[in-house]
Amino acid sequence: MYLSSATGQGDLLTAKGMRNVTPQQIAELMSVKIYVERSHETLPGVTVGELGGSVYDLVKLIASTLNETGEILERSGMADLGSFVLRSLTSKHAGGSGATVDDILNDLVSAFPAFRDMAVVDGRPVYCFKKALFLIHAMTLRFGSSSPPPLPLPDTTNLPVFTDNVLPSLLVHLGVLDLSGAKDAALRDIFPDAANSTKVNTLLALPQDTGIGTAVGSGTKPGKVPPKEGPTLTSDQAYILRAAAVDTCEKIVKYAHQLDEASLSDDQKWIKDITPPELDMWLWAVAKDRPDYRELERFVLRDTVFF
Repeated sequence: MYLSSATGQGDLLTAKGMRNVTPQQIAELMSVKIYVERSHETLPGVTVGELGGSVYDLVKLIASTLNETGEILERSGMADLGSFVLRSLTSKHAGGSGATVDDILNDLVSAFPAFRDMAVVDGRPVYCFKKALFLIHAMTLRFGSSSPPPLPLPDTTNLPVFTDNVLPSLLVHLGVLDLSGAKDAALRDIFPDAANSTKVNTLLALPQDTGIGTAVGSGTKPGKVPPKEGPTLTSDQAYILRAAAVDTCEKIVKYAHQLDEASLSDDQKWIKDITPPELDMWLWAVAKDRPDYRELERFVLRDTVFF
């Protein structure tokens, strides 16, 4: 959408552009087909195309989310989402400092349904806010290296991981997140190989064909084979796993900080200072770029805009 908005075709990233974008435009930008063919009811040998299929459902979901977001921005008098975020960054000052993460998160979640990544599961609230938290962190990554930064930025060092379907699935496959005692019995065997110690140990070992540095990104990337589609979960089940991944990663970071520095080699000492966002980025990198990790199934949640 960013590139197409710079070609004179109309800026789709403005409030007006998002409000008016159509499923057909989204399909064109994604280079996907949203028509399915079926046999004509009365003419043998003739097929007709009609809008439909799972890809069309996805395209409609994206378009409706953008339409809703654009409408909210226009009602707020904002030209685009960036203007909304900038207002949030600059309008909250506690003790003379800039906005906190909580300030900005509250603004985003209160204004836009697409950021309200939360649920009540078994009577307990679960807050994930993947996209809102990632947006805030991305602002800090983008502008935080400037001295001084061009705008007030919050400290995102201790944000939780940006939990989706990739992190919990990978943590289960690696034997870090154990589902054998899950209250929901249906979750215990969603990834059967997670109970196979031989398979888990193979995944935890260094890749056979490259060193660990190469596996995460030396410029030589494996072929882009789409990850396997895993089990389809309910919304509650997905929130349970996503919340478990947040808690698990917090424990990993805490454990890393308690390591004896003398027991670490020079190229491992960075582990003692790792933050949850850095752990998130590392897990995502290996899940995407290490071939045997990329082949691992990720659980599926239908009809969600949260990840």
